[in-house]
Amino acid sequence: MRKILSSLTILLISCSAATAGDFSGGAPMSLAQYQGDTRTRTDDRRPRPQRYVCVVPPRQSDDRNRPYVCRADAGRVGGTCRCQNVVGTGRLDLDF
Repeated sequence: MRKILSSLTILLISCSAATAGDFSGGAPMSLAQYQGDTRTRTDDRRPRPQRYVCVVPPRQSDDRNRPYVCRADAGRVGGTCRCQNVVGTGRLDLDF
């Protein structure tokens, strides 16, 4: 009985090895295959260009807590800028 069980075990292991890799010289086959990095970018949109804004803090006499913000031309971030129809100068910042 032991001989039969041991021979069946050896036969099962050899069959498993034969199906895991092709011994006839063809391409090897494995049960778990590495797919690599499967994340791809699905949108074809270009990245959004940087937008610059001018941020002018309100004067103390203004009844307002939030700063005035307007679009600005590209320049050095942190540099001075001006908004139309707003009193004072502000600083250039990137719009996120």
